[in-house]
Amino acid sequence: MTGFDNLCMNCMSDTGGKRECPNCGFSAVEPQMRHALPYGTMLQKRYIVGRAKASNGEGITYIGYDTVLNIPIELREFFPQTLCERADGKGDIRVMGGSEIIFDECLAAFLNFSREVAHLRELSAIVHIYDIFEENHTAYTVSEWNESITLRYFIERSGGNLNWNAARQLFMPVLSALSAIHAAGICHLGISPDTLEIMQDGKMKLGSFCISAIRKMDTDLPPDLVPGCAAIEQYVMDYVPNESTDVYGFAASLFFALTGTLPQDALKRRADTRLLIPTSIMRSLPPHVVSALANALQVSPDKRTPTFERLRAELSAAPTVTATIEETQRIPSLGENGDREKKGVPNFVWVILTCVAALIVFTIVGIIWISNSDRSGAETLASSTSQVESSESEMPDSTLNAEESEDPNLIAAPSLIGQNFKELTSSGSSSADQDYQVLLSTKQFSDTIPEGCIISQSPAPGTKMAKGTAIVVVVSEGAAVRTLPSITGKTLAEASEAVTSAGFTPTKTEEYSSTVPEGLAIGYKDVKEGSQMAYGSEVVIVISKGPASGDDDN
Repeated sequence: MTGFDNLCMNCMSDTGGKRECPNCGFSAVEPQMRHALPYGTMLQKRYIVGRAKASNGEGITYIGYDTVLNIPIELREFFPQTLCERADGKGDIRVMGGSEIIFDECLAAFLNFSREVAHLRELSAIVHIYDIFEENHTAYTVSEWNESITLRYFIERSGGNLNWNAARQLFMPVLSALSAIHAAGICHLGISPDTLEIMQDGKMKLGSFCISAIRKMDTDLPPDLVPGCAAIEQYVMDYVPNESTDVYGFAASLFFALTGTLPQDALKRRADTRLLIPTSIMRSLPPHVVSALANALQVSPDKRTPTFERLRAELSAAPTVTATIEETQRIPSLGENGDREKKGVPNFVWVILTCVAALIVFTIVGIIWISNSDRSGAETLASSTSQVESSESEMPDSTLNAEESEDPNLIAAPSLIGQNFKELTSSGSSSADQDYQVLLSTKQFSDTIPEGCIISQSPAPGTKMAKGTAIVVVVSEGAAVRTLPSITGKTLAEASEAVTSAGFTPTKTEEYSSTVPEGLAIGYKDVKEGSQMAYGSEVVIVISKGPASGDDDN
């Protein structure tokens, strides 16, 4: 270790012989993580082991130093603590009795997976592996060390969420890399705000590649799943994780960047699939982005966006806009051919032809104006304006409709405003199952839209959308202030149902009454029937115990 004695074990900078690092403040007496390799351990006579930064069911991640390239590195050690152990101060590990076969299988998976990831060095949006070796009866990978912060911390520092333009610049390069990763047959299965890292140059990379055994439940290794980012198939044995699993994790991370919160845990979303997006944020997002997130975060893998290429198309633009962009991108190639055809023609010829064409146009306009000179100026202006407006409004529509009609996968978003959400999403609704899905974003109070009915939707009615995609809706909770219903003389069950239906939370107390039979409601405590109260307020139903003399007789 000659020449490297003053390395800080936390940041790999030169301490100048000081006990505390002048760069990061790390103290040399700070103990190493339990079970981790001792500070300063040399691997392959090249790599110096520094502080252990993280661990999970697969192994331990260290900062290290490459004495050949003279750069900090990231060392990943295969060390499943449920299958093996290491004596303090030692390097070699010992596999626990009875775990030898499982350990060997997982070690082989670690080596094979690491080699596959190492082949993806051309992808700039992932953390690269540049060395793999076996030592200490286990295996290691060496990756580039990046000074970075997690996406989770970056969002916290950015005020809690990002706008779509800022998020798009971060996420789209990673999406492209993930498309290439899956084309190579590799799944990450751990995409989250903790495995996405923001570099010093402001770009985002995906790291923390691990074997699939820790990315799902019911395996021999402890799972490493982030609630809200892990898909349902990672919890349930009936499903097999695939590309759509990573689509879910990616979309959940994008959802976090845009809203500041993660979706509910997938297990909870089986019963309630809602994606709760604050109205202020939802209004700031392009409708096609909201729909893309809703499709990519479907709980059922069968209904979820299946590939990153499909997700890229849905995030890039609404269907009609996408067609326009694709046409625009083809124009340069046509222009290049045209330029080749015009070579050899002097520039002044083109100037003369342009002037002649302009003169012809002005002449025709003048003739038309003269021929209509018998009309008044106001009538002529009104007529011309109406004709221009008519041609400008009708021509693009007819052209657009002709283009869109060629694509059978496009439909006009139906108007769902005012319709009952439960009826639309019931199992008997065939149109929604075939052409579109209806997903709940959030609920809002409304004095005009009945409770349970849809207030607004994205995309808006009439907007072109791809068949099978989602319409995200806001549903009315009814008026914020409600009227207490009449309950006098009702049974407790009847009174409770009436109070609950009106939007209140019922509780019960009992009182003697000489006028209301036992077991029936006398009324409310402290308030009267017909009173106005806020939605969700707790009200006390008073139930009759019968006349007091009746109790005395007993």
